[in-house]
Amino acid sequence: MKTTPCITRIAAAALAMFITIAAAHAQQGRGCVNDRYGNPQCPPPGGHCMANINGDIRCSTPGGGILLDRYRTPVCGPGQCIANRTGDILCSATARGSAALNINGEPVCTAGCVAASAEVCVVPVQ
Repeated sequence: MKTTPCITRIAAAALAMFITIAAAHAQQGRGCVNDRYGNPQCPPPGGHCMANINGDIRCSTPGGGILLDRYRTPVCGPGQCIANRTGDILCSATARGSAALNINGEPVCTAGCVAASAEVCVVPVQ
């Protein structure tokens, strides 16, 4: 049958396109975020990135945390961050430290909690 080579070529082309798309997606890497121009911005090792309301990217330091505050501004801390009942963001005072809310809704952090700040965030380097 003459249709078999045609189907084989279509299947091979579809497979090649799938592999190309998968490879391009994998290059972006885990934790990378696209900026407002579509360019991938990647965090330092052990960090995370987020876009602000304008599409500008900010990242946490290695082992640090990052969340968006009530104004959609990324704020960072030395360790993992969490929002309390009133929307304030607090972070563990130590790198790679944990943060959680206790049964009363109060934050509890490894080595104590510190207020998150936009100044602690870093701009990703391309």
